[in-house]
Formats: sequence, C-alpha cells, structure tokens
Amino acid sequence: MASVEQQLWSLVSEIEPTPTQKAGAARSQNHLRDLLSTGQIGARIRQSYLSGSYSRDTAIRPLDDVDVIFVIDPNGWSQGLAGLFRPAPEVVLNTFANAIRYRYPVSSTFGQRRSVRLELYHLDIDCVPAIEEAPGSDFVLIPDRDSGEWIRSSPRRHAAQATAVNQQNGGRAKPLVKLLKYWNGNLPSTARVRSFLIETLALTLLRQEPAGSLEGGLLSFFSFLSGFGGQSLLLSWTTRHGVTVTGYGGMTAPDLAGTGTNVAGRIDTATITKLVQHAARSRDRMLEAQRARSVDTAVDRVARALRGDL
Repeated sequence: MASVEQQLWSLVSEIEPTPTQKAGAARSQNHLRDLLSTGQIGARIRQSYLSGSYSRDTAIRPLDDVDVIFVIDPNGWSQGLAGLFRPAPEVVLNTFANAIRYRYPVSSTFGQRRSVRLELYHLDIDCVPAIEEAPGSDFVLIPDRDSGEWIRSSPRRHAAQATAVNQQNGGRAKPLVKLLKYWNGNLPSTARVRSFLIETLALTLLRQEPAGSLEGGLLSFFSFLSGFGGQSLLLSWTTRHGVTVTGYGGMTAPDLAGTGTNVAGRIDTATITKLVQHAARSRDRMLEAQRARSVDTAVDRVARALRGDL
C-alpha cells in the first residue's frame, strides 16, 4: 500500500478543481469582464483582475465561485458621496448590480454586503468594486453596504503571501491549505468556518514553522489550533504568531496582507470552541498514525483525521 504521504498527495489531486471546472470558470469570468468593459459602467472601470482562492490556487472542488475585483474611477458618480470624494458604497454596488442584470437578463443577480453576485448555471461570480488607495498601491478600498464605508483590502498581497509561503515550504503550503479546507468542509456546521480563515491560519503557521511533509504539516496545524483549547475558553490563552483565542472575544487572526483587519471577525465564540475541539481530535488521530504499526492503519487514522471522525 502507498505511504501516508503518497496517499495525501493523491487526495490533493482528488479534491482539486477539475480541468473542466477551471476552463469553465475562466471562460465565464473573462466573458463577464469583457461585457462590463462596455457602456457607461465600462467607462468607470479602470482595470479588473481575479481574486479569491481560485486566483491563489488554493480552491478545492467543486469550483463553484470566483471573485473578480473591478477597480473603478471614484469620480463621476453623481450621487451619494461617502466622504473624501468617494461614492457611497450602496450606490456603487447597486450600479454594478443593474449593469450586470442588463447584460445577464435570465440569470440571478443580487447585491451582497461587499459585492454583487452573478449566479450562472455552473458558477457564481462575485463582483467586487474597488478604489485604489493610492496610485500604484497594492491596497484597495472595497465597499461595505452595512457600514456605508470603504474597507481596506489587498487581494494581490494575499496572492503574493500564498505564493511566498508555498515556495518557503517547498511547494507544500498550497496543497496543505487544500487538505485543511477539505477537513473544514467535513466538520459539522456548528464547527465549520470560512475557508479563508483556515487558509490564513495555515499560512500564518507555515511561514513561521515550515512543513517538511504534508503529514507533518497537518499534525502541526492541528496541534497549533488545538493548543488554544484546554480546560475551557473562559480564559485568554497565549498569543502565538499573532493569533489569539478568548472566551469572551472569540478568535483574532490578523490579515496577512497587513490591512489591520481580523479575518476571524464576526465568527462567534461557540463556533471557534468547536473548531478547536475538532482540531484536537484530528491531532490525536494524526498522532495515532505516527504510532501505527502498519501503513494501512496509519493511512486509516489520517483519513479519519481529515474526515473529522471522532
């Protein structure tokens, strides 16, 4: 039987988006960007580029959503100013929604908190308007409908960080992120978190403690995360690599792009508690794999760790 490491690499191949999914996503997002480069909305768009896990090569199947950043000219919006000569977020989001509906009359289009979603039969595309923070800057400002403000972000820095950490780990960081997203997806809904938080936590750890193997990287991640548990989450626990967990404040996971935001924000403490508990169980299965007397048993324990089995 193949070794644990070989089995993990095989699983990475199985959970990656298929060539057909990738080709379909590429066609659809390129077509949308071409359509939005025309008309009145096209005159307001300075450039567009991919964002999200699809662009960072950390997505897993099914590849059912793609993010596209549309950098706009902040001038020329006749109503709803948000200060500093920026248009109001709701005005921009509504304008994009109307432009997309006009071009896709039979598809569903609806506004979200910070984007506009176009639902196609095989793919959802999240369109994110953005304003350059400064000419040539890696940072952009994206609209927040709820707060009425523009929020700092940097999709390009996210991509650069993922690539740098992957190189630092000998090409193992992105595969590890995919395996951990697979693990997160197998957790009960009460313990599951946004996949971007899992990616942020993994890259935060791997850039400080590189993994020599996929198996070692998984054990390291589960040990790192489970270390925030213990008797309870009623106490504050030691900060590690900038990540904290408290019983009253949930988790703090700094954005690796340096925006100053908490990637774990808006996730309740109960969910974080269950996430940490499941990480501890998966850590125990990984340790059992290391002590196993046969390859078959080791592979079984690792599979159970990734499935979230007790």
